[in-house]
Amino acid sequence: MTRINKVLLLIIDGMDTVNFTMASTPTLSGLHGKTAVGVAHTEIIGAGAAITPIAHGMIGTGYNVLAHRPGNATVGRSFDYYGNPVETIGDVCIKNNYATGAVGKNEAAIVLGGIDKVQISRLEKDGINAGDHKQVAGHILSVLEEIDRGVVVANFGKVDLMAHMGDVVKVIEAVEQADAIVTRIMEDIDLSSTLVVIASDHGTNPITGNHNTAPTPLCLITDKIKGRVNLGVVHNMEIANTVTAALGLPNPAQALGRDLLKLAIGETDDHNYQIEMKKQLDKLWQSQEQRHEHVEK
Repeated sequence: MTRINKVLLLIIDGMDTVNFTMASTPTLSGLHGKTAVGVAHTEIIGAGAAITPIAHGMIGTGYNVLAHRPGNATVGRSFDYYGNPVETIGDVCIKNNYATGAVGKNEAAIVLGGIDKVQISRLEKDGINAGDHKQVAGHILSVLEEIDRGVVVANFGKVDLMAHMGDVVKVIEAVEQADAIVTRIMEDIDLSSTLVVIASDHGTNPITGNHNTAPTPLCLITDKIKGRVNLGVVHNMEIANTVTAALGLPNPAQALGRDLLKLAIGETDDHNYQIEMKKQLDKLWQSQEQRHEHVEK
């Protein structure tokens, strides 16, 4: 079996299961096969809804983190609650000489550890329109072509933007444009050696114009998946382990959750992320100093 040497993580900003199901999305829905589909929780474990930069940090680290948007004074680094940097999938790639690329909204860089960790950049800061689906798709394919092995993170921002504006019709149109991005990508890449992960950082309600805690779709696409597989309920934190495991790399140091590709191809039958995460969190917290011990220092 051909080894996966590239992973594309496409984040469709603001797409929850509600605005997803209002649109026609044959590719994202997996009607072509080769797809595993799940419903993802996006909340911070034990704390509730995550704002956009934190949501991206959680995807990249597999852990509860704090993060800032990349800007004039910040690069988009993720930190734990003590202020320590947390390892991301981008950090793991760089340590192992795998390439990193980012396309679309600047927040895509957070998943990889920050703008300074992105080796091939096609972001808003570079003049890219993250709401133009044709432009985003073209740059994704261009960056994938440039790398021999590694991870490309892309963020398509139009669903979130239209929902914030309260335009339901435009939200549906944007979701269908996201589906068109995936269709275009699948026409041009080798799915025998590439894993495509489609996720969302959070939902955005076009009636209120606000972010919400509604579950979001999560899709895996690769030749290694036979037919259309149901992943059940997952968590966005599990994306980090899934990406690095697919490439045969170590997981980020604090990443929680399962390898969802193993679940998709039947190598594990563990369908309860909450049980697995609780075991992992208990083990991790036992190895860390307690908050009062940290404060006393």
